[in-house]
Amino acid sequence: MNKNVTILNFSGIYDHESFYLQDKSSRFVDMKDISGTNCYCDDEAKKEILSRISEDYGDDGMSFARGVHFIDNGNYHYISALYTGMIKEPFSLVVLDHHPDMQAPMFDILSCGGWVLDVIKNNPFVRDIHIIGADRGLIDELDEKDKKRAIFYDLEDVFYDNGTIRLPDTENPVYLSVDKDVLKRDEIITNWDQGDMTTERLMDFVRALFITEKKNFGRNIIGVDICGECTPDQEECNVDEAILGNDRFNLKMVQHIGDLVTELRCM
Repeated sequence: MNKNVTILNFSGIYDHESFYLQDKSSRFVDMKDISGTNCYCDDEAKKEILSRISEDYGDDGMSFARGVHFIDNGNYHYISALYTGMIKEPFSLVVLDHHPDMQAPMFDILSCGGWVLDVIKNNPFVRDIHIIGADRGLIDELDEKDKKRAIFYDLEDVFYDNGTIRLPDTENPVYLSVDKDVLKRDEIITNWDQGDMTTERLMDFVRALFITEKKNFGRNIIGVDICGECTPDQEECNVDEAILGNDRFNLKMVQHIGDLVTELRCM
């Protein structure tokens, strides 16, 4: 993967953040005027979104997914299905999320709550899916047949008290999708209910995943997407403080992944 950063600005939240201004090569794609994108993505919206981010394509299509992609708040997590849809080789999908995102759609339409299921059913190259940090109550509500198509990990399955991290048993190059709602609300504020992971543990997991994939298997991470911003008009919180907290996290994540990519090039 590369260190290129893409910002997809649906809600307008990134107009209030500055983390991506640190790197002049970051690509900012304004999506605010596209209708049919909030929580659900209709066919016309999908076509327009793909058109606007088409500069990410390479000759093999894989550069579409490479790099670091910030895709706004959790209502737009379905963008992960579009990025992984351009991967043309067998891959493993690793998701950090407080929600399983495997709800069966009421209509035949891509949604933030069902994008993982969409990948399972429609992506011929995905081989194994690992979801970390999802609420067990939400997992229990899933269709039994669908539930068996992904591997779920509680936080205690991954993070041991002695500091050891148990990584998922991936079988192919990994695409990593991070929803910040997996984090504690007293560390960061998103527009969804949240889990119990700490920022430190999330960063440690990302480092362990990158290094282990490269050192043990000779595989580079394909790409990373990150969602979970707050909304510009979010209630029941100090919006300015929430935006600042997300901005700081995003900058830390960009720097963290950039350092990892540089480090691993020397291996």
